[in-house]
Amino acid sequence: MVEITVEIAEEIAEEMKTRGRPRSQNVNQVILEAVLDTIAEEGITKVTMEGVAQRAGVSKASLYRRFPTKWDMTQAAVEHMRAESLNIPESGSAYERLLLLMEVTRASIHGSRYGRIMLAVVSHSHENPELAQLVYDRILQPRCMRVREILEQGIQSGEFPTSLNIDVAMPTLIGPMLYLGIWSMCDPVSQTSTEDVLRSVLGVKPLD
Repeated sequence: MVEITVEIAEEIAEEMKTRGRPRSQNVNQVILEAVLDTIAEEGITKVTMEGVAQRAGVSKASLYRRFPTKWDMTQAAVEHMRAESLNIPESGSAYERLLLLMEVTRASIHGSRYGRIMLAVVSHSHENPELAQLVYDRILQPRCMRVREILEQGIQSGEFPTSLNIDVAMPTLIGPMLYLGIWSMCDPVSQTSTEDVLRSVLGVKPLD
């Protein structure tokens, strides 16, 4: 049995955080990265044309040629976020792979730009639902689909009960990881282990 440790999950998460930052210094990429940094560091309400122009080192005229409004620019920035590659090993049981995926999700959100952007966007989803949809498409949906895939494999292998409702289990597993990742420094309950969540939702124990 593969030993799933917090250290392994954090190593994978750190690789994902640092992978894919644009190297090309073309103006569009610099602007969009400046928007994302502003959201992560200060919140959506602090995104302004003036502030982004200053952070990106470009003129306001350059911004307005590309983005008519602040929201156009913000949505383009979120759409610019690269979907993370979830390099979860195919070896091991479905339980082990699901546990590792959940640990990686928790670790990659905790203290990361992704986590801060998600929190900022969710808090303003009532004002801009299109922006929330983009964050879901870019960040959450790939994880949800990977969870679904592993759950289906676990049912086929007999590790998980055939009565398991995947449509219910999938968000029930992802939701706590988002909560634990974002609020782990504020809420003592967030110290709950990922494996406790997994066992509680699935009602199973790992195979020996």
